[in-house]
Amino acid sequence: MEWMLQVVDEIDDAIGALRLCSLGVSAEFGLVAAGCLGIGAIGVAVAAGAEISLICSAVIMLSLGATLKIRASGRHVEPPLL
Repeated sequence: MEWMLQVVDEIDDAIGALRLCSLGVSAEFGLVAAGCLGIGAIGVAVAAGAEISLICSAVIMLSLGATLKIRASGRHVEPPLL
């Protein structure tokens, strides 16, 4: 009887790991889509002749979001020494 519970527990662990993996993948796709939309919106604003301060603030926010994502992923990219 105990081995049956152990098998069910292992199956449950595998399903939980797959679920967490799928959530992570969907979050990454969402971030890529949001970044692409942000870049596209900045391009449209430039083409439409929007005020330069608004365009600069949008670029700063997009850069900040990318920086926070890189730091959260644990991959710190060191800038080159000049």
